[in-house]
Amino acid sequence: MPHPLHRNLHDLTTRTFDLLVIGGGIYGLTVAADAAQRGLSVALVECADFGSGTSFNHLRTIHGGLRYLQTLDLPRARESVRERRTLARIAPWAVQPLPFVLPLYRSLTKGKTAMRCGFALDRLVAHDRNDGVPATHALPGGRVLGRAAAQTAYPDLRALDITGAAVWYDYVTVEADRLTLAWALAAAAHGAALANYAEATSLRLDGRRISGATVVDQIDGREHHLTARTVVNATGGGIDRLLKPLGAAVALPVLQAVNLVTTRPGPAAAIGGRSLSGRNLFLVPWRGRALFGTWESPSTCAPGDLTIAPAHLDAFIAELNQAFPAWRLTRDDVALVHRGTVPATLRDGQPPTLDGGERVYDHQNAGLTGLVSVAGTKYTTARAVAERIVNRLFDWLERPRVACATATTPLPHVPLDGDALLRHAATAEMVCTLADAVIRRTTLGALGCPDAPALDAAAVVVGDALGWDTERRRKEIAGLRSLY
Repeated sequence: MPHPLHRNLHDLTTRTFDLLVIGGGIYGLTVAADAAQRGLSVALVECADFGSGTSFNHLRTIHGGLRYLQTLDLPRARESVRERRTLARIAPWAVQPLPFVLPLYRSLTKGKTAMRCGFALDRLVAHDRNDGVPATHALPGGRVLGRAAAQTAYPDLRALDITGAAVWYDYVTVEADRLTLAWALAAAAHGAALANYAEATSLRLDGRRISGATVVDQIDGREHHLTARTVVNATGGGIDRLLKPLGAAVALPVLQAVNLVTTRPGPAAAIGGRSLSGRNLFLVPWRGRALFGTWESPSTCAPGDLTIAPAHLDAFIAELNQAFPAWRLTRDDVALVHRGTVPATLRDGQPPTLDGGERVYDHQNAGLTGLVSVAGTKYTTARAVAERIVNRLFDWLERPRVACATATTPLPHVPLDGDALLRHAATAEMVCTLADAVIRRTTLGALGCPDAPALDAAAVVVGDALGWDTERRRKEIAGLRSLY
């Protein structure tokens, strides 16, 4: 079994760490795992549960960067190929191959000829896509089908006036939340001290050098002072919350990104579509259901704003019905709304768009040393971003760089299911609420709110492990239902 996660904020105050990571999403967790594996002493605090923010709210796919070839962004495409391959090597239990199908129309830039050229380039850029990958996870190269063949193979295309379809393969994360948690388990296995429900309320300074953070325990309300030689602010779209009081705010614009889990059965392949506004959308089969995304809000929003306006939900569904007319989706089909706030790109006179890369800020330009902030939108390449950040930290600590090994070290996996996994999560994976166990440690609540008998049973298993009385179990069930 992986190294257990035990929550003890007091222990985090008894020594000076080489690194304090603030934020337990995919970027923060990969930084913590990488740094700990290379021998740095690491602490990580997360204001809610690990992976409960934007990292929970993604489309469950691991992309090889095919879309970057449209703009000839070869470095980013190459990195995406490498990191897609890396995840298949180190966590084959979490991902599986999935065909992606994009309908094609008469177009010079998006028709069959253009896609054939794109696939030819992809064969060069991704020539080693399957090196070291288990045979079960090998990905074929892309191909272009004619209209008849495409509509025969993929019935969802029969309602569309297409000339053909492009077909390629990426991965879908069948164990999406356990994959995120695996990075926390990996960090702990190499000595990192982690705590969820621990909010960093301010950064601490020694002159103009960052020396740690003040952290409030969200469970008992106590304040703690953590000391560290370097700090990574990995709080995503909300990175300015800690930076603004220091005069180091980066004014990061953010959008809401929304995905919908529906009650409808998913098809055998992921299907691409395009709404009348020109938005590219995908229908992804995930755990037997149809998952749709990603839709971005038409304007920027406040960091951490996860309230979905009814008008925005209706607009999303309307665009989905334009892109996938055969589905005729309604609100009644929606089982769960995934939403997060992600970095945006602003251009004069144009609506904001999703920023396809990561933002890394070295705050020495603002006169602060020992502090780096990171925010990004791409789950697939988070490990590579972490590697670059940890390289920088070794330079700041004036230590010889230790080689990164996260690309070749298997991620921890717990081969349990059902009540056994619930019980293990409650005792060894820092579960603090029923939602932690039901939504992020297991898949019991991944497709929508479980029914009353299932919730009651889960509350008994988790409650017995954590010593909850009947009233606490009732409150936990009510709190879980409110999330849906």
